[in-house]
Amino acid sequence: MHVARPSSVLLAFAPFLLVARPCAQVDAETAAAIKKEGLEQSRVMDTLDRLTNGIGHRLTGSDNFTRACAWARDEFKSYGIEQVELEQWDTWPYTWNREQWMGRILTPEPMDLQVATPAWTNGTKGAVRGDVVAIPADLDEFKARAGDLAGKWLFGRMPNSRTPDYAQWMKAGTAARIAGFLESSAGDEANPNRIRVFGDREHMRASDVFERPPHVVVRRDQAQKIREMLGKGDAVTGEFEIRNRWTKRPIEIHNVVAEIKGQELPDEYVVVSAHLDSWHQATGTTDNGTGAVSTLESARILAAIGARPKRTIRFCLWGGEEQGLLGSAKHTQMRRAQMANVSAVFNHDTGTNWAHGLSVTTEQEAPMRAVLGPVFELAAPETAYEEPVFQLRTLRRLGSRGGSDDASFLAVGVPAFNWSLTGRSDYFSHTWHSQWDTYDAAIPEYMRHTSTVIALTVLGVANLPEKLSRESVGGGNPLADMIGSAYGMELDEKDPLKIVKVNADGIAAKIGFLAGDRIQKVGGKELKQLEDFSSEVRTLREAQATGAVEIVVRRADAETTLQAPVETLRELGNRRRRGGRGGDAPAEAPAPAGSGTTPGGAQNGGTRR
Repeated sequence: MHVARPSSVLLAFAPFLLVARPCAQVDAETAAAIKKEGLEQSRVMDTLDRLTNGIGHRLTGSDNFTRACAWARDEFKSYGIEQVELEQWDTWPYTWNREQWMGRILTPEPMDLQVATPAWTNGTKGAVRGDVVAIPADLDEFKARAGDLAGKWLFGRMPNSRTPDYAQWMKAGTAARIAGFLESSAGDEANPNRIRVFGDREHMRASDVFERPPHVVVRRDQAQKIREMLGKGDAVTGEFEIRNRWTKRPIEIHNVVAEIKGQELPDEYVVVSAHLDSWHQATGTTDNGTGAVSTLESARILAAIGARPKRTIRFCLWGGEEQGLLGSAKHTQMRRAQMANVSAVFNHDTGTNWAHGLSVTTEQEAPMRAVLGPVFELAAPETAYEEPVFQLRTLRRLGSRGGSDDASFLAVGVPAFNWSLTGRSDYFSHTWHSQWDTYDAAIPEYMRHTSTVIALTVLGVANLPEKLSRESVGGGNPLADMIGSAYGMELDEKDPLKIVKVNADGIAAKIGFLAGDRIQKVGGKELKQLEDFSSEVRTLREAQATGAVEIVVRRADAETTLQAPVETLRELGNRRRRGGRGGDAPAEAPAPAGSGTTPGGAQNGGTRR
């Protein structure tokens, strides 16, 4: 059976270290107890079931998220962990909850629809039936047609929800008393009917928030049928019942923080973390129920075996990650004085695949190799897997790239790591932020393995003689680090279009880049900055089904033209993005606001990562 290589860019492109292993920091008896508890007596899937099926989605600022925090607090306590708290980091002015979404076309051809809405948008007052008509081409046409649009559903592309244009279209819709907006989901070639909806919490600050019309996203194949009906001139009638509920009461937003106290250095910390929040469409299983329950399960394992770490092990479940790492950033601010005493942070995000590696600085490599001794000895959760069960690699710098909550700690100089994952789950293309992110997407053997790896690693780091080195942590050029890591190359921090190093097994090597090259053009367009490189590659890659993208580099004082196969460039979509405002996403620079190239502006709205 073919097993995918690790999807984390930090793992995929850094040099693999093969050196003698120092003595482990977890003794053999304790390591055996952790493995037995984690692999043979695991509760991780039961915990995931109760979180995702019992509670469901966990949008920050919803009652479900509040319930999830209280549930997680009680879970930690049930393990015998006494020090547990709900750490409040904000209060939002309103509460927003989603319930059922229903839609159907009545005429000319009956069709039940699969629909979704962005977060923090309005619902309908019961089932609302009305004509479906094409959306005006622009605001001028909208105003000209306003008298004829009352009670109608407007079908077509909406502006990006994070732009001023979105608010203007909403105001126009309110003034015209339309029934609501309809648009197509985006999808991609592999998953054309995938629906992704995000949302912008800033909308709740708008003075007209409660008067705005509903905004409904329709599955792409069904939207295409609606488009065809309208194109024929058919009279189309639809009915939608969108149960999005605003409650005009403030809601407190929390993180969940639990601690197993250190026996010798209780005021020094090793942090295990994951974000508890999710988007609202499905049940938030792989983003990030899997990370939340591996954090809970690692705590349960250590509590069950009676672990007595030298340093305090702190378990944190964050809120607001999907809106820009809000909870973890607030945590580092509120506990600023403690940050100097945090040895390391281990964050689990990006799905159900199994923890297969870490990337560390050169200064951290020796102590981490000592820590990982018991992990290297684990059996892989895939019987046909022939590569090393765990890989430790080095980076020249552990930079603050913004991909997930580890970035909040890197930004204040704390060594923080996101697990490199491998396995058969198609996370970024399939489950990530989609309607398919449900319990059945989780892979039990992977979850047991990852939870055990986390427990072994964090106990080992907590027992190290010294805290991990902070040399080469933070700073640098975040965008150059992000894009360089995605391609498997190092870019010059001062001239980020210049390539310093190319890793043998990366995308850059497949394209034909060499150390010393300076990237000049993509598809004939002269590049002025690194963002141009990323955006031009993305645009041309998405526009071509096959073939190659032409890239010109300056090499030894002459221009050299390279042909980058589209198939190779598509591998970027499976790489771990480490940039943008926050959250997790494919390895590319952020698209400019409102720059989506396919119908379905909601898919490009909110915090697009």
